[in-house]
Amino acid sequence: MGLGSLKDLYFDELGTLYDAEIQTIRTLPRLSEAAHALELRDTLTKHCQESRHHLERIELIFTHWGERRPLRLSAGLAGIVQEADERLNQEATPDARDAAIIGIAQRIEHYEIAAYGSARRCALGLNRRDEARLLQETLDEEGRADDRLAAIARSHLAEVTSTI
Repeated sequence: MGLGSLKDLYFDELGTLYDAEIQTIRTLPRLSEAAHALELRDTLTKHCQESRHHLERIELIFTHWGERRPLRLSAGLAGIVQEADERLNQEATPDARDAAIIGIAQRIEHYEIAAYGSARRCALGLNRRDEARLLQETLDEEGRADDRLAAIARSHLAEVTSTI
């Protein structure tokens, strides 16, 4: 699909986000299972559930347009998932593994935050205020997930350094 218009870009962004959320839903349970800290496991599990709602919002937007969702691979998130698989297959102490998992999860969040921001700007440019609001809800949830991960990382780092 070409990008001949803002609408084309919007659909392309949404298609990529849809695939990114599918990949996230497949990856977060593996990260959660590998995590040592209970708070980290719970945060990843909760965000996986939120990601299912993100998919529903994207599907709703396509329904509003009466369009089918384009099949679009999120190569950026695929690279992060590949990194996650490599990290999870490395030997690591529980603390190091949790730190690696937090880094991977934050990479996912930052990718999605950037992509949702772009899609939201497209929605506003197309005067699709309701869709922009839905995308902002998702942006807010992604931001809160990133904040929770950052707080866990700070706490985790404090615990690790106090034992050195």
